[in-house]
Amino acid sequence: MAALTTAGAGALTTAGMAALTTDQVVALRTDQIAALKTHQVAALTTDGIAALETRDIAALTTASVGALTTSQVNKGLTTDQIVALRTDQVAALKTNQVAALTTDQVAAMETLDVAALTTAGIGALTTDQVSKGLTTDQIAALTTAGAGALTTAGMAALTTDQVVALRTDQVAALKTNQVAALTTDGIAAMETRDVAALTTASIAALSTNQVSKGLTTDQVVALRTDQVVALKTNQVAALTTDQVAAIETRDVAVLTSANIAALTTDQVSKGLTTSQIAALTTSGVAAVTTAGISALTTDQVVALRTDQVAALRTSQVAAFTTDGTAALETRDVAVLTTAQVQQGLTTNQIVALTTDQIAALTTKQVEALSSQQIGALTTDQTPHLQLGTPIVLDLNGNGITTQSIANGVQFDIFGVNQNVTTGWVAGGDGLLVLDRNRDGSINGGTELFGEGTNLASGDKATNGYQALAEMDTNGDGAIGADDAGFADLMVWVDDGDGVSQESELHSLGSLGITELGLNAQTSTATDNGNLIGLVSNYTTADGGVHDMADVWFQTSSAAPVTGAANTPAQPVGLQLPPANIAAVSAPPVAETASDQMRAQVGSLVDAMAAYGNKGVSETTAGESLAGTPKAAIHAVAAAPAVTGMVDAMKQFDANGQPLLPGAGATSGHVATSLNTNIQRKPDTDILASS
Repeated sequence: MAALTTAGAGALTTAGMAALTTDQVVALRTDQIAALKTHQVAALTTDGIAALETRDIAALTTASVGALTTSQVNKGLTTDQIVALRTDQVAALKTNQVAALTTDQVAAMETLDVAALTTAGIGALTTDQVSKGLTTDQIAALTTAGAGALTTAGMAALTTDQVVALRTDQVAALKTNQVAALTTDGIAAMETRDVAALTTASIAALSTNQVSKGLTTDQVVALRTDQVVALKTNQVAALTTDQVAAIETRDVAVLTSANIAALTTDQVSKGLTTSQIAALTTSGVAAVTTAGISALTTDQVVALRTDQVAALRTSQVAAFTTDGTAALETRDVAVLTTAQVQQGLTTNQIVALTTDQIAALTTKQVEALSSQQIGALTTDQTPHLQLGTPIVLDLNGNGITTQSIANGVQFDIFGVNQNVTTGWVAGGDGLLVLDRNRDGSINGGTELFGEGTNLASGDKATNGYQALAEMDTNGDGAIGADDAGFADLMVWVDDGDGVSQESELHSLGSLGITELGLNAQTSTATDNGNLIGLVSNYTTADGGVHDMADVWFQTSSAAPVTGAANTPAQPVGLQLPPANIAAVSAPPVAETASDQMRAQVGSLVDAMAAYGNKGVSETTAGESLAGTPKAAIHAVAAAPAVTGMVDAMKQFDANGQPLLPGAGATSGHVATSLNTNIQRKPDTDILASS
């Protein structure tokens, strides 16, 4: 055999080739092998193929290699022969030949030869050839086209070591179906640089299982911003809370509204960090579900930016828990829109607001509060609200009308001896008042019926109807002539300056008012920024029914917070402290009633005389009349009526007898003078005139 010329070897028939023994095959020279035709090589038995020396294998033409049968490849070629194959010979392998290779044969291929495999050849690799045949070096040796040629079954068969062996450019070349075919272990095995190399299409192709069970937190961190944008809603919803927490803030900021809306309550409350919350765009925050808003922790609420809060939908505002509501920073409360306030805040949330939050409400926000919301305010909250509430009567039949705070007045509407700028009643309507200290003017909110009114309990009223209800002595739900104090009620028709004049105060009788209804209904009506919060009616003698309402005027500041209501205004006169009253009114038992009276009148005359002429007490500095403050006595004594009374009383002794001739006439003159001084100017019937 060895003596045959190359031409002679090439002349052997296929039958002759098939009949060659292994020794004869071994005897063939390399140049004889190289001269063999393709059909001759194909005729060799598997043993004959196996007997070929490695140098002879390397001498085969690419055509001859391509002519090998699958049986010759699978059962004939040894691993050493595989190693001996030239790169171009490997490239010549047909797909069926590649598929016929054993896993050992595949593993024996040199990395250069693996790189030479055609994409079709790589595509022909079976799952066993991939997972049990290809070494990590061979995997790394694949061209990007070769990597892209792996079947989905082959991708699914990759071991974690093989996945790690993939080069970054190979990963970038993978098709979406290849990436989607990786096991969760395969996904988890990817290096972070490889994850970052995936196309956005490949990211979007990941299954929810690959996302939740495959991606590690380090891989999540490694995601590019555009990859995060590419995530589908079901993928986002599949993220674990740890994965959510691992998303970089810059990536959180690019999440689509749909993706943010896909976040579960656990992902929101247990996943999102405060930094991530703060990184959300305004549209992103607006996309959070109401369930997600309800799930926010107080720390997360604090982390919200003011522009994020302003972007919340009204349904989101309503979804805050009471703890979440209370956690809003005052600067965030101040940016809530009027729609968010009125349509968003629930009464439970209103109750949850801190006093600082209440104080942070702007004029527009306060204007937006509904009567139900205002009604939900606690007694601790109300003083911090920039509203003052008195009862107003519609006197001209055009409904309750008011002046805005911009056109309002300076008035002590809260009854704390401090004027504030406040919205006010418009001309033609009047304020229900009670001149409690009978000084002929309305000095502040204590003499209106509203928040400035002091209740019998010592607390401030929360609204005008609560204050007025204390005058319903017969309990019939209305204030009428049968109720004590009805005759003392008046209507103040102000000229718009916030200062009461005698001519502006009208008795109910002069206006024909017979009954004031207490059955008030809540209202959300507003007028010039003032809330007409509680509405009832009053009745006139002609049977007419007219509007009456408790109006919440906007004010420049909230009511000052005090431990208790201010002391109610007292009638003009000498008001002694209770202890001193007891001292004066408890004389020795031996004295008769007339003695007691003479003693008291004498003391009173002396004391008043000391103030009547000079307005200066002659007793110890700072106090007089057994402890009565000097300033209080001085203020009283300064009144003309009191001075006149002092002059008159000095003309009589303790028994009431005149000390000087003609004193009786003088006293009559003084009495007439006093009577004239306290007469009120007759009222005109405003209802009739209007």
